[in-house]
Amino acid sequence: MKQILFFLLIACTFTPGVRAQDSGVCFEKGVEWKQVVKKAKKAKRLIFLDCYTSWCGPCKMLANKVFPNDTVGTFFNKHFINAKYDMEKDSSGVMLKKKYKIAAFPTLLFIDPKTEEIVHKVVGACDVKLMVEEGEQAINMEENLKGLRQRFAAGDRNVAFLKGYLFTAMYARESEDQAQAMQAFLDVLPIQDLADQATWHIVSNASLNPLSTPVKHVMDSLDYAYQVVGKEKLDECLKWVFYNSAYGIARWTPGSGQSFNEEANDSLVNYLLRFDHVSSPARLAYVYTAKYAREGNYGGMLDKMREAFSYNVFRENDGDTYFHLFMDQLSRSTDAAALQRGIDWIDEEALKTTDLMLMSNLMKRKGNLLKAKGDTVAAEKAFELEKKYKDDWVKVSSRPKH
Repeated sequence: MKQILFFLLIACTFTPGVRAQDSGVCFEKGVEWKQVVKKAKKAKRLIFLDCYTSWCGPCKMLANKVFPNDTVGTFFNKHFINAKYDMEKDSSGVMLKKKYKIAAFPTLLFIDPKTEEIVHKVVGACDVKLMVEEGEQAINMEENLKGLRQRFAAGDRNVAFLKGYLFTAMYARESEDQAQAMQAFLDVLPIQDLADQATWHIVSNASLNPLSTPVKHVMDSLDYAYQVVGKEKLDECLKWVFYNSAYGIARWTPGSGQSFNEEANDSLVNYLLRFDHVSSPARLAYVYTAKYAREGNYGGMLDKMREAFSYNVFRENDGDTYFHLFMDQLSRSTDAAALQRGIDWIDEEALKTTDLMLMSNLMKRKGNLLKAKGDTVAAEKAFELEKKYKDDWVKVSSRPKH
């Protein structure tokens, strides 16, 4: 079942190299995008586009283990014109990355050459079986991502259809599709059915609005939901539901192009206070701290951050995310005193860790703060350290494990 294979999707990691293929899927080599489109139009086939980078580990796995497979090659060579570009080095890749807003690697696109519109999409690597299944879905005009969107817009609310739409949206990492399909799915799903394994995978991995009717339904029946799903599983799901909403509020800036939604902000605060969920304190810290940033009171923002850490409200790496987010907000400041406080705090944190990637992230924020302060020489040194720590992390991560 495709639902079971969902967890074979692999998130991108930093691993060097992507090897060219000599068998399996036949990719157009050294051909510009416009020529691929022309060939696909003539052949009356969809384009399969592998969007990769040279440093992407899962991209390398696809190149070495999946694309050379005879079963995958036979199917894809018959039904598609296949192309692949490095999204950071190839001229067509750089253009396509911008055109299709590619933000993660690998991203696998199935494109109608007549309109150059995406009809199906997968983000992440998958095994041989799943790759063929995605290809089969792509050529099915009613079952590919575009077809499912059209059926949803036309009013299809069959439970099986909604479940399939959700899995497709999750593979594609299309948050808007996930949100609307999820709400429709949960609106027709009895809470006791959350115990079904495939259904729970949908619920726990999709984007949910904490103020939506389905989530409120779960929260209003929280004790019963714990019995049906399990407290640990449900709390993990709700943690991310509240995180996504609070993070969206906290990262808002005047330059985002959208006005700030005060009503949504206040509703989330009241909601978190009402239910006092285990994840509520950390999410409230995001929202309360963001208020100072929106008002341009960066000294007050830093004070609020210190207060949040003193209460020990964060779990796992959540505190790092919170810290980095508001240091990014601080980099918008012109308050020299607040900027220096942020720089000093970053130096404090750097002394506490030997994690190379965390050090790289800290040096990036330090460089941004120094730049905002006008100290371009020191900023450049911080950015050099950012790159050094990142490169060192790549080297360590790439070593064979014995």
